[in-house]
Amino acid sequence: MRARQAVTALMVAGSVLAGVGATPAGAGSRRELLQTKVHWVDTSQNSGTMLFQGEIVDGDLTGRAYPGNGVELVVTGTVASDGSVAGTLDTTESELVGTFTGSLNTQDELEGDLLIGGEVDSTWAAPAEEVAAEVTEN
Repeated sequence: MRARQAVTALMVAGSVLAGVGATPAGAGSRRELLQTKVHWVDTSQNSGTMLFQGEIVDGDLTGRAYPGNGVELVVTGTVASDGSVAGTLDTTESELVGTFTGSLNTQDELEGDLLIGGEVDSTWAAPAEEVAAEVTEN
């Protein structure tokens, strides 16, 4: 169950990141508010969705993932200029659940893997257009 929750969290993080690849030039920092659903499939072919809410500030991703049943996961990571993402999922007690990576496919969807214990536990995907808002701060 923990693995599925982590996968869902990762997928959410990925979809959020997909729309925020490049940071604009200039003195202000770029802050993107995110809320999206991530779709996942684990190695046993179980599937589901999870809510992600967070933000990206100058390429740093932070947020919370909500896989259901009152569970909350802490998502941290980075977004590269090409839209690829990498990061971790932790419990609210700072226990590592897993790590995730993702990149944009030809349909502008973010796709990736969730690793638990160093092995792929799930794959995830999220459409880039689900990114909620962008704010440029000076």
